[in-house]
Amino acid sequence: MLATVSVYADEGLLTPEGFRDVALMGFPPDQGTGGPGTVRIAAHESLVAAIRGLVDASGPVATVSTCSGTDALAEGVRARTGALAEAMEGASVGFTAARLAPGLPFAEVRVISNSTGDRAAQQWDLAGALERLARLASSL
Repeated sequence: MLATVSVYADEGLLTPEGFRDVALMGFPPDQGTGGPGTVRIAAHESLVAAIRGLVDASGPVATVSTCSGTDALAEGVRARTGALAEAMEGASVGFTAARLAPGLPFAEVRVISNSTGDRAAQQWDLAGALERLARLASSL
């Protein structure tokens, strides 16, 4: 899967009025971000064009600090971000690269090894994910 945008999904504060991301709290990782699900970094267009044909899906990927171990948490992340998948690194790597090397092209490529939601019902296929990663890496 290709992340067209990597979104911080749970960096913020859950209030009675709803989720407030770190930008709304006054701590944006860069200028121009703020609002639920908008603390995000887009993949570089040339990398998206080069990689899109090598993957099965593309769209937003949520960067989480707390993985979704309940259906309610997984649905909340999806509703806030529109993400097709959860990961733990993408947005952080993208923002770090942008700060250290402005203009450096960034894209997040993922292989999916497990589902989110209620932990007891999650489906895992680590071997299959590693096989997909090997095929993808040999195509790059």
